[in-house]
Amino acid sequence: MTAVASNPMDFEEEARKAREYYMYGDYQKGVTFYQIAIDKLRRYCQTLSNPIEKKRGSECIAELERELRSTAEHDRMIREIQTNLLSKYISNDRKAAGGDAFSNINDNDRFNNLAFGEPPVRDFGFDHRNPIHAPQPRQPPVSRPQHVHRDQRPASNDNNNRGRRVPSSVPDNKQKQRDNKAVNNKEEKKYVPIASEKDLVEGLERDIVQKNPNIKWKDVAGCTAAKKLLQEAVVIPLVVPEFFKGLLRPWKGILLFGPPGTGKTMLAKAVATECKTTFFNITAANLTSKYHGEGEKLVRVLFELAKFYAPSTVFIDEIDSLCSTRGASNEHEAGRRLKSELLIQMDGVTGAVGGDDASKLVMILGATNHPWDLDDAMRRRLEKRIYIPLPDTETRQQLLEINLGEMKIAEGVSLNAVADKLEGYSGSDITGVCRDAAMMQMRRATENLSITQIQEQAQVLKEKFLSPITMDDFEKALSKISSSVSVDMLKKYEEWMKEFGSV
Repeated sequence: MTAVASNPMDFEEEARKAREYYMYGDYQKGVTFYQIAIDKLRRYCQTLSNPIEKKRGSECIAELERELRSTAEHDRMIREIQTNLLSKYISNDRKAAGGDAFSNINDNDRFNNLAFGEPPVRDFGFDHRNPIHAPQPRQPPVSRPQHVHRDQRPASNDNNNRGRRVPSSVPDNKQKQRDNKAVNNKEEKKYVPIASEKDLVEGLERDIVQKNPNIKWKDVAGCTAAKKLLQEAVVIPLVVPEFFKGLLRPWKGILLFGPPGTGKTMLAKAVATECKTTFFNITAANLTSKYHGEGEKLVRVLFELAKFYAPSTVFIDEIDSLCSTRGASNEHEAGRRLKSELLIQMDGVTGAVGGDDASKLVMILGATNHPWDLDDAMRRRLEKRIYIPLPDTETRQQLLEINLGEMKIAEGVSLNAVADKLEGYSGSDITGVCRDAAMMQMRRATENLSITQIQEQAQVLKEKFLSPITMDDFEKALSKISSSVSVDMLKKYEEWMKEFGSV
């Protein structure tokens, strides 16, 4: 006999257990605990004298009874479905066996994979595994599909497995190769991931540059050595693949380092435009995750995608943020594992290099402003390390012509003289000078005018805004904008280039 509840906590505990069992799918135990909770709550309400508390108790009882009816209905439906499925399964097996359905059963082996007799158990890792298909009724023979999904395999000739879908015992990598080969028969290649990696692949595929960045080699002023090396590493191997074999294999890793604003990212965009390879633009945010072990998995999936879409180029901007020196005092364990996986994928046993086949080339293109922070192993894997210095006089003049291509320039302006005055400026600084000089006409036209007056005289002011840029405008812009690169930083780059450079 159930004891009388002396306080609300007695029946609240029973109600909590009942709701947990309902959530886990064990409806039979849920019904039992709901009945115990309702009985205890009724006994508790009989001891109350306050009418308000009695009313609240009656409302709680009504709510629990509604939940009890819902749980009981779910339990009834589940039992009915189980009974129908089991009866159909037995009847189909009797027809297939020609009489006795249990003639070939040894120790109930036929029902080893049936989960009808056990309630579902809560599994926190369910979302990270491949779904397991329940046994299905026997189906008539159908034509063989073009490819087999990873989570199922064709039914064998064994009577015990006839008409059933069972988890595949084929390794995931071999099955992925079959799926990807089947998809390759179509015009557009599409990578087929396993179920647990679907979200990771979708996130990385968003970083594939599908649209043309529209940056060509001629749009990048200077950087002659870097352009030649990138063409040697990416373009020429695709044109003459039979030459780049063995010792002459293409370079698999290139590092571009130098002061900020010298055109390292522009070169990467030019590679995406001119080289016609699949381009992955990767940052630290794409390869880090808050979940334990997912960062390493992202690196592995990235290189699998790169090999599938080969020839491809993986551009890692600010690569020092991902591959800084290991063993530092502030290094996290997850960051160290991610670095190790990246190094293994680049040059390990399962590295991304396609041997002597130039069509399977996967090239790593890294850019950084702090090459001295790179790990020694990563520095070795980036076989070519190119210093992108500040632009010289000729390059500065090219930058001025590119930036001022659509602007009107006064007759007295000498771009050679302006380029001489921009010594020590980076490419980004020169762009800022040109922009500031082009805005001088607008500043003079709107000086001492209110917003209302500017709105009223908009048409007249537009013509003044388009006035040619004068030499005085450049001098004023130079007096306001200084170089963003210090002399000490330049010396540091030159010393690192002498010690570790490889052009």
